[in-house]
Amino acid sequence: NLKREDASRANENIQQLEREYVDPDSKFMELAESFQVLRDGQILLANGLHPEDGLKAKADKQDKHMLTHQQKVELGLESEKPGEGHGIVSQRAFTAGNNLWPDGIVPYEINTTSLTHERALPVIEDAIKRFNETTCIQFVPHTKTLEQELGHTGWVNFVSDGGCWSYVGKVFSGQSISLGQPGCLWVGIAIHEMGHALGEWHEQSRTDRDHHLNMRWDILGQSTKGGANYGKMDTRNYNPYDYESVMQYGAGSGMEVLQPELKFLTYYGSDLSYYDIKDITDAYRCTDKCVNPPKCQNGGFLNFQCICKCPEGLEGDTCESVINVEVCGGIIDIYPGQETTITTPNYPDSYNLDTKCVWLLRAPENLHVRVNVDVFHLPLVDNNKCYHWLEVRYNLVGQTGVRKCGTTAGDVWTTSAWGEQNLMLLIFDSVYGKNHPADKGFSLRANTVHKGCIPIPCVNGVCKECEAGQFRCQCDPGFEGTLCDTMEASAQLDCTFERSSQCFLKNTEEDDFDWIIYSGQTPSDLTGPDGALTGENYIYAEGSSPRTTGQTAILISDINFPAGDYCLRLNYNMFGADVGSLTVSVKDSKGDRELWTLSGNQGSSWRTDNVYILAEGDFKIRIEAVRGSNWESDIALDDLKISPGLCEEPKPLDCIASLKGTDYTGNVNTTVGGLTCQRWDSDSPTKHSYHDYDDHENYCRNIRGDENNIWCYTTDPDTRWDFCKVPRCDVEECRRSKNGYDYMGTKKTTEQGLTCKEGTFCTASANSPAPFCYVDDPDTRWDTCIIPKCTTQADECIKTPLGKDYFGTVSTTKSGKTCQAWSKQEPHKHGFWAMNDESNYCRNPDGEPAPWCYTTDSETRYEMCDIPFCQDLACRSSPCENKGICAEEAGGFKCKCPYGYTGDTCSTRDKTKEDCKRSTNGFEYRGMINTTISNRTCQRWDSDIPHGHNFNNLNAENYCRNPDNEPEPWCYTTDPNKRWEICDIPFCTTPAQECVSSLYGEDYFGTVRQTKNGIPCQKWSDLTPHSHSYNTKLKDQDDYCRNPTAPGDNFPWCYTIDPDIRWDFCDIPRC
Repeated sequence: NLKREDASRANENIQQLEREYVDPDSKFMELAESFQVLRDGQILLANGLHPEDGLKAKADKQDKHMLTHQQKVELGLESEKPGEGHGIVSQRAFTAGNNLWPDGIVPYEINTTSLTHERALPVIEDAIKRFNETTCIQFVPHTKTLEQELGHTGWVNFVSDGGCWSYVGKVFSGQSISLGQPGCLWVGIAIHEMGHALGEWHEQSRTDRDHHLNMRWDILGQSTKGGANYGKMDTRNYNPYDYESVMQYGAGSGMEVLQPELKFLTYYGSDLSYYDIKDITDAYRCTDKCVNPPKCQNGGFLNFQCICKCPEGLEGDTCESVINVEVCGGIIDIYPGQETTITTPNYPDSYNLDTKCVWLLRAPENLHVRVNVDVFHLPLVDNNKCYHWLEVRYNLVGQTGVRKCGTTAGDVWTTSAWGEQNLMLLIFDSVYGKNHPADKGFSLRANTVHKGCIPIPCVNGVCKECEAGQFRCQCDPGFEGTLCDTMEASAQLDCTFERSSQCFLKNTEEDDFDWIIYSGQTPSDLTGPDGALTGENYIYAEGSSPRTTGQTAILISDINFPAGDYCLRLNYNMFGADVGSLTVSVKDSKGDRELWTLSGNQGSSWRTDNVYILAEGDFKIRIEAVRGSNWESDIALDDLKISPGLCEEPKPLDCIASLKGTDYTGNVNTTVGGLTCQRWDSDSPTKHSYHDYDDHENYCRNIRGDENNIWCYTTDPDTRWDFCKVPRCDVEECRRSKNGYDYMGTKKTTEQGLTCKEGTFCTASANSPAPFCYVDDPDTRWDTCIIPKCTTQADECIKTPLGKDYFGTVSTTKSGKTCQAWSKQEPHKHGFWAMNDESNYCRNPDGEPAPWCYTTDSETRYEMCDIPFCQDLACRSSPCENKGICAEEAGGFKCKCPYGYTGDTCSTRDKTKEDCKRSTNGFEYRGMINTTISNRTCQRWDSDIPHGHNFNNLNAENYCRNPDNEPEPWCYTTDPNKRWEICDIPFCTTPAQECVSSLYGEDYFGTVRQTKNGIPCQKWSDLTPHSHSYNTKLKDQDDYCRNPTAPGDNFPWCYTIDPDIRWDFCDIPRC
């Protein structure tokens, strides 16, 4: 029976590993979160994990606790005033000694009147059992007899009272622990709140938290820095910082783990961690009565039973040995200059199944343990979980480590600077997944390293001579500088993301999540590329949960490029209905400058743009992806290259828009195998019958559509013909026409959920009722597809060779003839019924060489229209600086400059504009005064030094502004002792212009006082007939048209005196 049970459990383990979905509140979730799959240089995390949906993450958001007035005074939350009672505050690892429970005995009652849910009693009893069995704390039922024995009347009362909360420490008789039902009825939440009742504070409030967490004040809000929720305090917890603590919030929005690999630990918390038990043991002096206790070693500690509690895998009276040492593993002491090899049993043959091996690596004090990976082969599940694994505890030996599997070589693992730096614990496990075959195993080399090479300081080189904290960098070719972080002037650098290749871009800690190196199709359908542009790997920003709207993934160059001209070749894929944005910027002596940006769905193909960089001093490159509104927002990069000199213009429209490439007219003339194409007008070396292609030189074609892709005959006599590889054009994953004839995307799922035949997608013709496809279903030949309507404004240019994508507003032909409305049948009858809502705009519903229309000239039935290719438009390169608006003109473009800027590209400050204000409070002020009334220098708005604040996005350098309706323009100062001060901005002495000169008209202070429809304006100081909030801000502006809401509104406006018309824009000419 025992054997059958064991075999059944082993099979269940395999099934659980292979199952895609994982319950976020299950015990298996904690195992799955720790997996890290190593594959061809990539680090992959398990699929289907959503810890943010778990009860712990949700409870963290509603977590709060009660504080007495005296506790608030100690925390600086209230002043020392008598007569104040208790209050609820959001929480912050132990209260002062006088708030601990005497002898660790906590009397309790359970209010079954409020706690009525079936889970309530089992959860509370389970939580009590865990404290009572692992610590000297004893929760015991409250009775009057017990009060007499203890000599006090304190007790806790478990209730359901609006959320998850507790008082901190022993406070008064009958103090509540609230477990709001059903959301708070989870053992981990109960333990968390009971920890507060014992006197524990939050782990993230420790004074040493900045070595472990990055607090994103731009998300949390500057006002929380000193508050009870995230303000630092003396938690009286002097054990190592523990991500795994039941008192640690999950690291979500606003709080980042500085060791990202360990982020998963913050979502643990279903039980007391190893160091939680040590914290309670120390705070309640649980071992004071021990006589001649053992001296615990190797990270172990004395527990309340006066015996050593050991980290997992260690055993013995003093934790002096590892488990199963007769089979494998051991304690290994490593000294400077020595190296020890660690392998799985039987290596290089397959290891044994149902085996657990533990190695404890010990270095002398002040040295780190480093492990170099020579060979690593442990089996993985397709969903990026592990059948067998090696757990690496490089932070704390009592803390769960990352469990690694997959295939890799050349990796380096080093103990962390703020953990137990001279101890590393390795735990190999082939027990859990023992029903899966073994692999080759691993071979590792362990050695010591000084702090000088931690983290590895040499950016593009090898760290040498790391003695007593010193180091020397031996630079790779093309690099120079102390840290090998400066590129030689003539060097050209690539980022191919292939294994063992170097890349000049690295993930940064200033964002919300990391870019991931990947191969093949991204995990989510309908977004991301099908594979790399070239080679095996690319890098991408994953849009799926737990990512949220607006979160960023940032790459920053880890070297300094010297001043000069450069060209960055950017290959990108921005496919998905909800794609956010991709931006390239540089940071040089001029500050941060945005050079290129693109947003929204750019189609399923890889696209290429060249980004020109002109830097006057050393600079770094920054590439930022912003997550869109939903999960269909993957953004990918591949084959990036930066080289000195100017950019060469890319060939326009070398892409395919149609399914089989029948529309392709580009100049690619090599096959996927790299062979040169034979000329179509030649019969050597291959004789053929495609001479109707003779005018197409030797370019790849599929005009007849008789193959599935473009192709050509080759000049190699041994290879008659082959396909060619050309990316798909920039097509939208939506439709603009009524029946979807314009849809050229890659959707292959029908309305009934059927899959289109292999190699086909949903499509439509001009007369189809809707997009459809033929399907692989014996009962259904074809089915319609649901394609959403596009919501973005159509471009006034074409992106595909035939212009089938054009939905702009041109309504005249090349020769200037007016187009006939598609809804009309005169002067020309036609059968394009699906076009009757397209007004008389040029379109291409039937695959003509370009957009066209029927004309109103009875002598000319139809004619082509002159629509430019998008890549030919000057404004596509965003030439206007400083947020200027680009407008196409004959032979070029014209920039409409914002207030204060002038020049062809809005690059020059307009110093002729008077630096003054026209309103009393200066809400409109956009000048360049940057000193306060007492002559203090203003702090930059995009800086938090010396004063943190919430106005980082003003884009106003350090000039005085009034973003929050103060009586005068003001600024934060560079004086640490003076947070902010008003500025002395003079009133303008010249009359205001009676025209609009800025982009949004925020500088208009003329005397127009009626709307564009002639309705008189209501005075800004009046609240009738329309109530509003500008009566103070604009009280001195009488009833004149103004724009206090720019850029939210793009022109001056006013409230009207007509009760039925609240407001309208005004009719004011532009200057």
